[in-house]
Amino acid sequence: MSTATETGTENSLERLAPEALKTARRLSGTILLNGKLTGASTDKMIDVIHPGNLQSIGQVPQCGATDVNAAVEAADTALTSWRRVPARERGRMLQKAADAIEAEAELVAQVLALDTGNALRTQARPETASSYDLLRMFGGLAGELKGETVPNMSPDVLHYSTRDPIGVIAGIIPWNAPLFLFMAKIAPAITAGNTIVIKSAEQAPICVLFLAEIINRFLPPGVLNVISGYGEECGKPLCEHPTVRKVTFTGSLPVGQAIAAYAAPKLATVTLELGGKNPSIVMPDADLDLAIPGIIDGMRYTRQGQACTAGSRVFVHKDIYDEVVKGVVARLGDIKLGNPLDEATDMGAIISSEQFDRTKKYMDIARNTPGMRVLFGGEEPTDPYLRGGNFYPPTLLDGLNLDNKVCQDEIFGPVATVLPFGSFDEMIEQANDTPFGLSANLWTRDLSRALEYVERIEAGFVQVNQCAAPRSNVSYGGIKMSGLGKEYALDSMLHHFTSSKTVLINRGTPAPGV
Repeated sequence: MSTATETGTENSLERLAPEALKTARRLSGTILLNGKLTGASTDKMIDVIHPGNLQSIGQVPQCGATDVNAAVEAADTALTSWRRVPARERGRMLQKAADAIEAEAELVAQVLALDTGNALRTQARPETASSYDLLRMFGGLAGELKGETVPNMSPDVLHYSTRDPIGVIAGIIPWNAPLFLFMAKIAPAITAGNTIVIKSAEQAPICVLFLAEIINRFLPPGVLNVISGYGEECGKPLCEHPTVRKVTFTGSLPVGQAIAAYAAPKLATVTLELGGKNPSIVMPDADLDLAIPGIIDGMRYTRQGQACTAGSRVFVHKDIYDEVVKGVVARLGDIKLGNPLDEATDMGAIISSEQFDRTKKYMDIARNTPGMRVLFGGEEPTDPYLRGGNFYPPTLLDGLNLDNKVCQDEIFGPVATVLPFGSFDEMIEQANDTPFGLSANLWTRDLSRALEYVERIEAGFVQVNQCAAPRSNVSYGGIKMSGLGKEYALDSMLHHFTSSKTVLINRGTPAPGV
């Protein structure tokens, strides 16, 4: 592993991203309510910290029930007219918004890198592009919001169904991919004729506010509202609000379980994407020119391991174990850790001190396990610049049993484990030995084995000979404790952001004289 940056003024945010810093400070202290950037009812503020140097880039309001009520009221007022706008017209508005985001994509990406600590080149720019692509796709799918006509046994009865907006939606998003996940909530919801209130993550709220500001130029007031705050004070009353008819959430399992409980008394529907502990499996016949870089991509090291789909449990057949480990370690040395705003950086900073400490806690567990080996990384960097932020190197471990907490818990940091296996059946049993079931990856040349793996693996997002991140038009979601529902594709909009009516009309007897 190398360092992309050295200590000095050349790394200052003022030099590398002056317009992004100016934008962050302009948006500081505001929420988006009823079509306008405005202050909140509270004087309490949350500092937004850039993970690369722990510098404050702004503040956002610590909203509570009063601001939740105002945002939901704005969304409810807008709903009456918005749901009556023809679907394709709604779609055209969102496509225009996507064009506007694309025109400002570099600034959006820089604000995203400021907020999250994700590297500009490898993460922030691609996430920004994926975000407006998703918005554009859902806008284009607006014409697919249609019901069905059903053949009926009686010739005198017309039988059909409709697709209707649910109402006011609550969206709660995490900090690891805030723009794409913001778009995954609002794009299908708004296209389908709903209105929405988003609660941003307190660690990365400014980029979301900036994106919402751009999109809001093309929407009527109140269709899209964004508030900020902590879960208990802001998220809980939002989910429990009687006017909110659906909650869509991405985040941790405990919070997802709590949200389901908040929504249950009013029978509001929920979509939950709750993370995973995902296997990447290398069979003895695998093409290692595909598998080795695929494993590294799958570990999501260029997102500091902060990805729900991170393939952090790597199972390698014992016959090729040493060869695969050697190849992976050699490539990890090429990853450049450094200032997120620097073009040379591959891997940025962990989002917060809390998450940084969590990574170190699991490394302590690993170090205290007899037989554990650090194959790469595992120590905090010594470079003075990196010591001033939440930087941790890509780390690969072996010698841990499958029941070790490092192999069972979702660390959400740049730490992966590699485990040998002897037989296919043994590997499948071990790969499924987790309460999660989000994603899984396999490398093999054997089509029969690949199809058997697809049948037997317990995951909702399955790939063979690749480990690509989810993107637009790829239906994505987990099973088991990884969540409920799908996202990113037409089926998610139809199934999760509309309700339906089944209609039976008996034509009856024609009126006299007509």
